[in-house]
Amino acid sequence: MKKLFIAMTLCALSVSAFAAEYKCDKYTASYDRTYCMSKLFVESDNELNEVYKELREKISEEGKVDLKKTEVSWIKYRNSKCEVMPGTIDVRCSYEVNVERTNYLRDRLRECKVGQCDYKAIKRQSW
Repeated sequence: MKKLFIAMTLCALSVSAFAAEYKCDKYTASYDRTYCMSKLFVESDNELNEVYKELREKISEEGKVDLKKTEVSWIKYRNSKCEVMPGTIDVRCSYEVNVERTNYLRDRLRECKVGQCDYKAIKRQSW
């Protein structure tokens, strides 16, 4: 039952992220589409930071060190994956990568909230 609930929650999050992302496709002008995606990216970045902070509050000091190391590595991954050329990013890519990371950290947060923190998963490079 628990696995079914988690699977349904992940599907719902994926669908909502997909729906939000493609709202920007209604714009025909590239400037408008980029502006829309930029707003979604900023929202996703804020949400990622909130989940990260909440997870930090639930883990041990050693876990916090591991989480920070992993997050610094993940930021380098996101930046290299989504940088089109030096100084230019693909906003849609950044948004999508943020959503994936937020979902991963949210799963770790849920585990910690029920007393089952998986420290190996917290420090794993899931990307």
